[in-house]
Parts: sequence; C-alpha cells; structure tokens
Amino acid sequence: MTLIDTHVHIDFYPDPMKVALEYESLKIYAMFVTNLPEIFKKHSSSFKNFKYVRLCIGYHPQVSSEYKFNKDLFCDYVQTTRYIGEVGLDFQDSDEVNKQAQINAFEYITSENFNKGRVYSIHSKGTEDIIISILKKNNVKHAIFHWYSGKLTTLDEIANQGYYFSVNPKMLYSKNGQKILSRIPKHLILFETDGPFARLNRKILYPKDLKRIYLEFEKNIPDFENTVFKNFRRLLIEKDIY
Repeated sequence: MTLIDTHVHIDFYPDPMKVALEYESLKIYAMFVTNLPEIFKKHSSSFKNFKYVRLCIGYHPQVSSEYKFNKDLFCDYVQTTRYIGEVGLDFQDSDEVNKQAQINAFEYITSENFNKGRVYSIHSKGTEDIIISILKKNNVKHAIFHWYSGKLTTLDEIANQGYYFSVNPKMLYSKNGQKILSRIPKHLILFETDGPFARLNRKILYPKDLKRIYLEFEKNIPDFENTVFKNFRRLLIEKDIY
C-alpha cells in the first residue's frame, strides 16, 4: 500500500530537494503546496519529472498583506498543474481592505476558469463558512480542507458537498482534534504532515516518519492506511472525470 501526504511545505525544509527525493524513493505521494505563484514558478522545472511529488500552485492568505496576488503569473502557470494550494482565507490581524483582497483572490482562484479537473488544498481557519459559500458558488468539485479546526456543523456541510479533509498527527493529541477526527466521514479522510510546521515532540516530520504516524492513527481509525489510499485514488479519478 502507498502512503499519502496531501499537504507539505517542502520548500521550508532545510534541504528541500533531499526531502523531495525521500518522498520519491519511499514512493509516498506528496502534494508540495506553495505560498505564492512566484514560488511555484521557481520550482516548476525542478519538479516536472517527479512521479510522487506533485507541485501545487498556491497563494497563502497569511502572506496576502505582504505580497499582492500575481494574477497573470497564476494564469500562466496554473495551466501546468492539476493541483492548487495552499489557498484560502485567514482574517486574523487583517483589516477590511486585506480581507476583501483575500476574498477577491480566492474567488478568482476557485472560479470555473480553473477549477475543472483540479484539486484544491485549502486553508480555512476561522473562515470556514465563507470558504464553503465561495466553493459552492463557484461549483468547485474537488477540495481538501487542510487541518480543519472549525465548527462541527460546518464540517457536516463540507462533507455533504463531498469535499475531503486532510488530518495531521497534531490532531491526535488535542480534544478538539479528536472530536473532529471522529466526525469526519471515513470516505472523505486524507492524511497530511503540514511539514515542517506541524511538529511532534518538537521534532520536524520527515517522509520516513509517516509509517509510524499512520500506525498511531490506526489506533483511532481502523484500516487508516488503506482508507486514505482508497480515498486519494478516488479523488484523483474523480478530478479527471469532471
């Protein structure tokens, strides 16, 4: 069975290429999310021939106050990938101008010009209800809510839309995380490390750690590895159908 990591910031590791090659050698499918179209452009040639590492074009909401969304660059490079992330909304410490700029960018990124046949990895902390309304309005078919931490009622609405949830090991060790894990329908659950940010015991997670972490999840979610693999495979098939 093949392991999956649907949300990892490879470029933030001390030696990004070493980490990427480790994913390849271990045959672990990884969605390498980026924070800006400019970063995607920087890495696009280096990763175009990787089999297991999938480079995602992103625009992280937490950098939106510092970096304006480069719409032209996004339009050029989104044509070269089927994966979009990390994108979304985050209004913490944002003024009204920045909030609206984030919304405008996210509505554009998820518009029908780009969402057919593509998978989104979404940052939604504190903005889950706005996110789901935009996805529904734009008729987005395939989205993964990264490290969901919102309301259970909104979780149910997201699940009803058929969107996925990528869960990480930090969720195993908090009451809210465990509550959310028990609520996610098993056919919509995926795995992520959010490396190198979501550390365990203050240690950065590497691809070689995934097998051990999967076994920890097995204690809470029986047949976790097989479930995640089947869900990821179904997602990839579905994105190519629509």
